[in-house]
Amino acid sequence: MKVKIADIESIVISSLEKRGVENPSIIAKHFIEAELRGHSSHGLQRLIPLIKGIDLGTIRKDVSLTEVKRENNAVLYDANHSIGILVWHYLTESPKEDLIAVRNSSHIGFLGYYTRRVASRLRRPAIMIGNAEPAVVKPGTPRKVVSTTPISIAVPCERTVVLDMALSSIARGKIIEAKRRGGKIPYGVAVNDKGEITTDPEEALKGGILPIGGERGFYLMITLELLTSYLTGSAIAVEVQGVLNTEKSPNKGEFLLILPNLASDCHGASVLKSFTEFLPGEHSDILAERDVIEIDDELYKTIERLEREVPFKWDK
Repeated sequence: MKVKIADIESIVISSLEKRGVENPSIIAKHFIEAELRGHSSHGLQRLIPLIKGIDLGTIRKDVSLTEVKRENNAVLYDANHSIGILVWHYLTESPKEDLIAVRNSSHIGFLGYYTRRVASRLRRPAIMIGNAEPAVVKPGTPRKVVSTTPISIAVPCERTVVLDMALSSIARGKIIEAKRRGGKIPYGVAVNDKGEITTDPEEALKGGILPIGGERGFYLMITLELLTSYLTGSAIAVEVQGVLNTEKSPNKGEFLLILPNLASDCHGASVLKSFTEFLPGEHSDILAERDVIEIDDELYKTIERLEREVPFKWDK
C-alpha cells in the first residue's frame, strides 16, 4: 500500500511520544528516509524491535552517553543502551573528532545516513563500520558466526557519493521483509540450519546468510568485526545480543572515521560515470524525492497497533 510520508511520520512520532521517548521526530524521519532511499530493511520495520525494547526496558527512552576514553583526536563512548539513531544523530551534528567509537547502543538504522551527513557538512570523506548479532555463516557450515558487517563510505564530490551496504550476500532485514510478505529470497544468498541453500526466508533465518565473495569475504568480515570490537570494546560475533532481538539489552559497537582532505581530487567520479549509470548513492537521491512510500499491509497494521496499544502486549 502507498502511504503519504506525513501520515506515517505522524503515527511513528505518536507511538514514541506516548512512551516518553526523547526526540521522536528524529527517529521517525530516519526510518522514513531509509524507506525513501530504498533501505526498507532498515526502515519502518525496525520500529517494532525498538519499541519492544523500550516497552521491556532493555533500551533507554533518553540518551545517556558516557565518555570512556579520549586520545589524540579520537573518542570512545558507552551509550548505556540508548537509542542508537539518536546517539549517532547527535554525534554527527557537528563532529570535532576524526574517530568516534560507540558501544552498547541500540540499532542505529542505516549507516549511509551518518556518512552522507558528515561528508556533506564537513566536505570530508567518512567511513563507518559496525557489528550486530551473528547472522552470517562460514561457507560450508550452518552456524552463524558474525553479523552482516554493515559498512558505509561517503566521498564529498560535487554530488556526495555514498556506498551503504552489508558484506553479506543479502541484508538480514530483507529476509525478514520477505518472510512478512510471504515471498522468497534469491537463490544462493542463504542456507538453512543444515547448511543447504534455501530460498525460504523462514529457513534462512533459522540457518544463516552467506558472505559475499565466499571464504575471502568471510575473512574480510571477521577482520572488520575484530576491528570494531577492538576500537569500541563491544561484544563480538556470537557474544552480540540485543540488536534485532531486543528482549536483551544491546552490546554491539560501531565507529565513524572522518578522513582528512589531502588531494581532494574528484575527477575520478566523472571517469567512473562513463562505466555506470549511477555512482553509489545517486539512485537513492532520486528515490528520496518521493512524497509517498510503499509498505505492506501487515507492517502498516502493526505500526498502527503500536501507536494505539501502550504498552504493547508482546508475545513471550
